[in-house]
Amino acid sequence: MQNKGAIQFFAILLTLACIYHLSFTFVTNRTEAEALEMAGGDVARQQAYLDSIGGSEVVWNIGLASYTYAEAKKHEIGLGLDLRGGINVTLSVSKGDLLRGLVKNPEDPSFAKALELTLAQEKGSQDNFMTLFVRNFEQVNPGASLSAPNLFGHSGQKMINGRMTNAEVEQLLIQEAAMAVDRTFEVLTSRIDNFGLTQPIIQRLQGSDRIRVELPGVQNEKRVRELLEAPAKLEFWETLEAGEVLGSNNLQKLSDAVKRHVALGKTEEVASDTTATADTLATVTNDTNAVATETPADTNETALQSDSLGAATDDPLFAIFAPNVVNSEGFNGVPPGPVLGSVAGIHKERFLEFMALPEVKRILPPQIKISFGFKQDETGRWPVYALRNTADGQAALSGDVVIDANFQPDSKTGGYEVVMNMNAEGSSAWASLTGKNKGKSVAIVLDGVVYSAPTVQDKISGGTSSITGNFSFDEAKTLASVLKSGKLPTKALIEEMAVVGPSLGKQSINAGLTSLALAFVLVLLYMIFYYGKAGMVANVALLANVFFLIGALAAFNTTLTLAGITGIVLTIGMSVDANVLIYERIREELRQGKSLKLALNEGYDKAYRAIIDSNITTMLIALILIFFGAGPVKGFAITLFMGILTSLFTAIFITRLIFEAQLAKKKEISFSSKTTDKLFSNIQFDWIGKRKMFYAISGVLVAISLGGIIFKGFNLGVDLSGGRSYVVKFDNTNISTENVAQALTSAFDGEAPAVKLYGGADAVSIVTKYRLDEDGAEADRAVEETIYNALSGFYATPITMESFIDKNEMGIISSERVGPTMARDVAYKSFWAVIISLVVMFGYILFRFKGWQYGTSAVLALLHDVIILLGIFALFNGILPFSLQVDQAIIAAVLTVIGYSINDTVIIFDRIREYLTEGRKGTMNSYINDALNSTLGRTINTSVTVLVVLISAFLFGGEGIRGLSFAILIGVVVGTYSSLCIAAPLVSDFKASFSKEKS
Repeated sequence: MQNKGAIQFFAILLTLACIYHLSFTFVTNRTEAEALEMAGGDVARQQAYLDSIGGSEVVWNIGLASYTYAEAKKHEIGLGLDLRGGINVTLSVSKGDLLRGLVKNPEDPSFAKALELTLAQEKGSQDNFMTLFVRNFEQVNPGASLSAPNLFGHSGQKMINGRMTNAEVEQLLIQEAAMAVDRTFEVLTSRIDNFGLTQPIIQRLQGSDRIRVELPGVQNEKRVRELLEAPAKLEFWETLEAGEVLGSNNLQKLSDAVKRHVALGKTEEVASDTTATADTLATVTNDTNAVATETPADTNETALQSDSLGAATDDPLFAIFAPNVVNSEGFNGVPPGPVLGSVAGIHKERFLEFMALPEVKRILPPQIKISFGFKQDETGRWPVYALRNTADGQAALSGDVVIDANFQPDSKTGGYEVVMNMNAEGSSAWASLTGKNKGKSVAIVLDGVVYSAPTVQDKISGGTSSITGNFSFDEAKTLASVLKSGKLPTKALIEEMAVVGPSLGKQSINAGLTSLALAFVLVLLYMIFYYGKAGMVANVALLANVFFLIGALAAFNTTLTLAGITGIVLTIGMSVDANVLIYERIREELRQGKSLKLALNEGYDKAYRAIIDSNITTMLIALILIFFGAGPVKGFAITLFMGILTSLFTAIFITRLIFEAQLAKKKEISFSSKTTDKLFSNIQFDWIGKRKMFYAISGVLVAISLGGIIFKGFNLGVDLSGGRSYVVKFDNTNISTENVAQALTSAFDGEAPAVKLYGGADAVSIVTKYRLDEDGAEADRAVEETIYNALSGFYATPITMESFIDKNEMGIISSERVGPTMARDVAYKSFWAVIISLVVMFGYILFRFKGWQYGTSAVLALLHDVIILLGIFALFNGILPFSLQVDQAIIAAVLTVIGYSINDTVIIFDRIREYLTEGRKGTMNSYINDALNSTLGRTINTSVTVLVVLISAFLFGGEGIRGLSFAILIGVVVGTYSSLCIAAPLVSDFKASFSKEKS
């Protein structure tokens, strides 16, 4: 084996890297367990402690590096919402609001009519919204110009003037829409960063203008809507100098006042007002005095404060507040600027309440207004700003006067500066504001949070301002986006919302881990049974593969979902494929009488090409899924992709290192047991001779499947068709789906929902389009109340409506709503994902095997597999005792089946190519028969291992992945059949036909 030392060195490095990345998960779990013990089992107090130590206390030292809890948490393997509960939201920016904000007169008849038509067409069109609008405007107003002075004022960084064509205006509108999405993303990111929650996720969806937000552990839908849908509010505030607030011994006076308050026994009253559960969220209001984050209560017990803040616990103020002073002992030496100090996120609410005490307010300047910064400092704490309040409580200047903002390199500092432009009204007010605040700071405040507080160098006239501060690229981009956010009141629209209760998450974890463990044990036992001692070596590689895979997931901060666990389970089954290929080639060499060492060398060498070709096809499918998928589907694809890479390394290199070490010690190595020694050897089945029978069987199956697809159709999931989906749990097991459906049909004004048992006999899934066209929290609440009124009588013990809809232990434990536009786009992308995967597979086979016959045969076999798989879902929906909904997960299963089936086919094609290049005597038909017979052992063994893990996932993985595992299970059976009986024989027929045409 060449480069043995390099491979050993890489394996050691990879092992150390995995240990390093997995250590963060171990450390955070340990820290959380210790915190829960300190909190006496109180989850809210545990979270309070964890939030308070987040950025200040080191919990993990590795050599020269040390990590706080917050830093370690960023590196751990996170759990998706389906495993821990929470809310997932997909948003888009209201393009209609954007256009209304850009136009001078929204009531203009020509504009209003064009916009009305565009809004009506949006749901059924793949065209850009602005393109649709321009097209409708031209139809409604033939010959009219969008650049007419009475229509638009400005857009983006360029004024729309009378010389512009409609096409040029259209491009500006498209750019403005893209910038609006950027601004919305920045605003939402800021709001979410201020949650005080663990591991929130916000991301732009690839290839769309949508934004996806995941809030783990959160259940309050109303608060989430308020947070995400509120328009951005940009303001400019005058500030107070920190010295004005903290100087003249004020800091000591403040401390004494808070001490007296606590000593008088009023702390209990304060604490009771701030008590909240760990899943509460920020409330966004138009009152900028409101703090942006609502957090778990801070108790008067100091056990959870002393270790986290390093402050004297007998001083309630300093236990939560770190003042911005140079000499903390003398409480003087306050640096210039409006920053008073900092507090931990968990203590924001408590700090504000201290500042609102009557005895404290008598010490503070009467015009002070407290606000927090949007970004944590290096210790993970939040800066506290002193703003100058006005008599009417309004900001000195509203942000709607900003017409544009951008950023550019700053030659003086080497960083970036932000350039802001205001309209005429704002220019005058800004000149006055900066004129009287020369040498002081003016705070830029969005949603009550201070983004920047630049110092005014001089009075600024003309409406153009340069904001410098040696900003980084990201900081400058964020500030420019914030300034632009005040220009237009665009609203974020919730297109999809899913709520998963914590109880359902726990069930999913238990089911997923059970299926994973069982699949793992079964594969280990099968490999030992079939390959003897060599099977034990493969098992070592399999253990290493799982370790490397989980380490890779941790290294890339991958969020583990239930579908991701399915990906790991599938990887376990597929990862032995390379070992099976190698072992079968070694067995062939041994049957020819070669020595063990020579058989090992030739077995590995001859298997390399087939291993690489077969795994590249599956990797290509995984990449397509990563690109087109979202959420759990993407998690499944990422896990699958990483699993292929790690399995290749362990199967090819780790096993060979072990074998060579055993050979060096002259140990006996067996590649079969007594039972399996002669299996699949000397097979002489005439596959080509039986091909017409196979074609007939497949023809009948495809015809029946197409009939089911055309005449019965699919039970589309809400993510492909739009709708509302609920999982409702009852307190008894005597639930009849027919009775539930009948009760709901009556409640839904005659619209019959789809009702299926979910998991056991005490829960059902409900899918309906009832009131789907109605958006907003009121409609969602009304539908849930309707379900409660219809189903409350099914409970043995009476249940209140609030308990029924709280997404917890009983009643509605998860819900999902997908709007029709979102569903249309998902269905569109799913269709193209399948088409593109088939095209890619054809292209790869054509490239590798240099013949259209191979590519065409492979794609026809894949179409055969896809049609039969989808046909089963159409035909047996409503017959089998579990859901056969076709949703994103099933599309992922279809693509996975394409990858698996082509994997099998490539192995067979590779053997045919080998026989052709060897120049052995025979006909094309004999080559194909020999290739099929010689690879049959590998085909059956790989299929068995994959089927074993899929059956485990299907039976024990829980309802959440039952449809996915069933689809892949059926696909593996059909794919194995088509690789043997359809793809290879088709090559023979195509080559024979092509030869006749040439002759």
